[in-house]
Amino acid sequence: MASILDSLLKKPVAKAEPEEGKEPCDHSEQELRISLLKLVIDRYREKIEEYETKSVADMKGMVTPREQHISEIKEKITEEFHPYVYDEHFLSAAKMCFEFVSSFRTVSLPVSFWLSFSDMKELMAGDEIDKSLLFCSLLRSLGSESAKVFVTDSRNSYVLFQFGGKSFVADHSKKELQAAESGAEAFKLLSGKILYSFSDKEYEDFAEAE
Repeated sequence: MASILDSLLKKPVAKAEPEEGKEPCDHSEQELRISLLKLVIDRYREKIEEYETKSVADMKGMVTPREQHISEIKEKITEEFHPYVYDEHFLSAAKMCFEFVSSFRTVSLPVSFWLSFSDMKELMAGDEIDKSLLFCSLLRSLGSESAKVFVTDSRNSYVLFQFGGKSFVADHSKKELQAAESGAEAFKLLSGKILYSFSDKEYEDFAEAE
């Protein structure tokens, strides 16, 4: 498994070189740039968040099992199985996917801003919902019909799926993939009240269900 993760995480290391005729930035200049970027974000916060607001249809569209980066990761993982058979290999592949996603740093963005899968791979980071979208997309690409993202009022997100008569909960805040005997037991592992769940196939608003 280590070799698979190494190949997934491998990226070229580019040496940072100053532009011709320019001196390397010292620490104080870097801090100034960060402060300026913070000012820009604060000034245009409302515009950014307005643009980044997602509808129900948009949320479903963010789980993308056929997206290029998802397909590439799936291919590397399923290469371990000759051939990949869902009933035999799905859970092992799902655990490998979870380990891969858990290797990304969890960050808190200063504004509501969605990272693409290519952004996440480049930064090796994402917030909880970004990581949930990535993991759910991978599970769906591996053949899971039940994988969904769940969002709670505690501002946490989880991925739940079923396999082999059990339910599984992926908690990116704790980097844990837990098994439960039933869906009801799986829900007890979530922090906070469920607001909504979705995949590329469906969306459910739990507030409307009450």
